Amino acid sequence: MKLSVSKKKISSTMLISMTDVIFLLIIFLLIVSNFSSQTGLPVRLPGSSTASRHTLQSISITYFADGKVFYDNDPISITDLENRLKADFVNVEQVVRISAEEVVALQEIISLMDTIRQAGYQKIFVATEVEAQ
Repeated sequence: MKLSVSKKKISSTMLISMTDVIFLLIIFLLIVSNFSSQTGLPVRLPGSSTASRHTLQSISITYFADGKVFYDNDPISITDLENRLKADFVNVEQVVRISAEEVVALQEIISLMDTIRQAGYQKIFVATEVEAQ
C-alpha cells in the first residue's frame, strides 16, 4: 500500500478570535477611563431609580437638615448665597449641583432653587444616590 504525501504550504496568516479582541478593548478602556467619584461634603442623599451621573457640574451647593449651607465646601448663609452666585455667574451653560440630605423639606429645596434661578442659572440638578434594586 502506497501512501501519498503531499506538501501543502501552510498559510502564515493567524487570526485572533473576536473574544480576544473584545477582551483587550475592555482592558484598554478600563485602564484609560477616568474613574470619577463624588467629591465634597458627606451627605446622605435621597435615592432615585432613574439617577444618572453628571460630570459637567461647576458649582456645588450642599444643604444640611440643620440649615447649614455650603457653597463649594465653604460655609455660607442663605442671604449671602444669591450674591455669591451672581458674582460667579459666567454663562447660562453653568451647572449648579444641589446635594441635600434626604430629610430636608421639599419647600426648602424649592426655595434654594428659586434663589439659584434668580442669580441667572438655568441648569440645576439635585444629586441623588442610585437605589439598590
